[in-house]
Amino acid sequence: MRISTIKIKGYKSFGPKETTISLQDKLAGFIGLNSSGKTSALETLRKLFGASLMEREIIRSDFHIGKDENPEDIAERELSIEVRIDFPTDDDDSVPHFFQDMVVGGEDEAPYLRIRLEASWRKSDLIPQGEIEVKTYFIKAAEDEAEDADTKKIFPSHLRSLIQIHYVPAIRKPGEQLKYASGSILHRLLKKIKWNEEFKEEFDTKISEINEAFKGLSVFNTIQTSITSFWQKFHKDERYSETALSFGGSELDTILKKLEISFSPTGTHKPFGIDELGEGYRSLFYLTLVCSLLDVEEKISEEEDGETIGITRPLLTILAIEEPENHIAPQLLGRVIKILQSISEKENSQVLLSSHTPAIIKRLEPEQILHFRITEDYETDVNQIKLPEKTDEAYKYVKEAVRNYPEIYFARLVVIGEGDSEEVIFNRLMDVMDVDFDDNIITFAPLGHRFVNHIWKLLNALHIPYITLLDLDTEREGAGWGRVKYALQQLLGIGVKRNELLKLKGDNILSTQRLEEMHTRDLVKTSKTLQGWLGRLKEYDVFYSAPLDLDFLMLTHYPEFYKAVIPKGGGPQIPDKTKKPKEFEKKMNKAVQATLKSEDATGETYSDEEKELMIWYNYHFLGRGKPATHIQVLSSMSDEEIRENLPPVFTKIFERISSILQTH
Repeated sequence: MRISTIKIKGYKSFGPKETTISLQDKLAGFIGLNSSGKTSALETLRKLFGASLMEREIIRSDFHIGKDENPEDIAERELSIEVRIDFPTDDDDSVPHFFQDMVVGGEDEAPYLRIRLEASWRKSDLIPQGEIEVKTYFIKAAEDEAEDADTKKIFPSHLRSLIQIHYVPAIRKPGEQLKYASGSILHRLLKKIKWNEEFKEEFDTKISEINEAFKGLSVFNTIQTSITSFWQKFHKDERYSETALSFGGSELDTILKKLEISFSPTGTHKPFGIDELGEGYRSLFYLTLVCSLLDVEEKISEEEDGETIGITRPLLTILAIEEPENHIAPQLLGRVIKILQSISEKENSQVLLSSHTPAIIKRLEPEQILHFRITEDYETDVNQIKLPEKTDEAYKYVKEAVRNYPEIYFARLVVIGEGDSEEVIFNRLMDVMDVDFDDNIITFAPLGHRFVNHIWKLLNALHIPYITLLDLDTEREGAGWGRVKYALQQLLGIGVKRNELLKLKGDNILSTQRLEEMHTRDLVKTSKTLQGWLGRLKEYDVFYSAPLDLDFLMLTHYPEFYKAVIPKGGGPQIPDKTKKPKEFEKKMNKAVQATLKSEDATGETYSDEEKELMIWYNYHFLGRGKPATHIQVLSSMSDEEIRENLPPVFTKIFERISSILQTH
């Protein structure tokens, strides 16, 4: 059995409108920026299934307070936490315990269980914190059916132990879990041992022998006699007059409380206790204890032919881990995730973790991720990662893209480019334009390829704003008007209104046929119209490096700087334009063909100066590494030199970045 859905309403940052968290896998990752509601979501499971009253306690601060509300004006509040539990079709061990409380949605659907905690708070003149009432129910109606008083049945406390949660907090204190105290992991582990009477008798005998042996030492007796003598001088009460120095008594529980764990070798010739380990190893050992508990329960169950399932072993154990990355070296995180994955694959285990680091997220499957964010009303919004259909060609690309650039999940704004050149240039320009990407949580992602529309869909689903810079590639195959057509079609595909995006003069709308034929338009005759559509796309945060690509754009705006960064004796070896016009013409034509990637290319839409610069484009960007060239050039320029001739598209982009940051 596993929890497939968590529904939260009115709990902490979860507002009065119910939020549904769908768990597609037995391992799920809750991701998002700090204070986005990840920990609160994990806590809800403790409120339902915590082993102690303290874990399940609902207090005043658990109830949601709206952004513009004054707590003093609130007279009452309600919250609810509900889980849906699905059952395996090939294993019926868990079914008998809950069979009479299951519901079925439809004729061919599998039965499932709904458990809901409902709590209410009311202001009280007698109780400073107010009156709180908490009840937990089985909901005996399917999710699409109406509810009434008869569809609620009180959830029996004795069934709570069948579903247990182990909560691993962000601040790990494994020492507390190594104490033989009720609720600790060590206590639960040792309680699995069946101490037979023969062992207890032998144990008591051995302890007595040790104590008697110490009494045989003369110095030990001297200490014992001295303590008794002075004790009797301090008081004359016959009670408690005799003292006995021994090793904590002979009771088994007393000895178990003194159990400790040590680690060796240490390099100091003595074992280390748990408190002597570094934070990272303490964090790992906390996870070790939890894994050991699950492993021991499983092995004992196997030894007893599974008869303990639902009796001494829970039907479902939920492992909820806050920030598994805390204090752990990045190279060990892969191992941690693999272990958690293996735990989730056990028949009676489920793992939920929260994180706000790309190092963890890149190790999870996108389908396992749930994205948390805080809305403008300071309420938690939860969304799944949307990928193309698995049969779609784009599925694999997008899946790998978001895995390689997990930073986009945590961004306030994503800037999408086509490659490494854009990243180098934006890194330099953010200094020039005084917009720190890190400080403003802006992520650059070189994902502007032919599947960019799927990246747009993904970011739209997560409500993360984005700006896209694409190459216009004028006169390259399928480019120019083809690039504009593609962008318009993809914007329509993500829900942009047709009558706004394709609006023409006179309130006419561009027809589907004309849009389909857009790539066939003559670039020379329709250059002004093309510029108009480029302006329209800017309204939707789609910008273009025109007329070719970003490398050519930078070259045309800073030609002298790019011509200057050549090794001694290097360069494109350009024939003298005046003395050898034919050789120069031949060199230029070859450069145009190479730049536009066609032997038939003429560069008719480019100026003579631009075609001449294609010789340098060919040298710098087709014969050498693009990022290295840009790094070399930009590092040789001052901020003022860059600012003096900055391509207008960057001015527009950074204006838009500032505008978005002000509203998000």
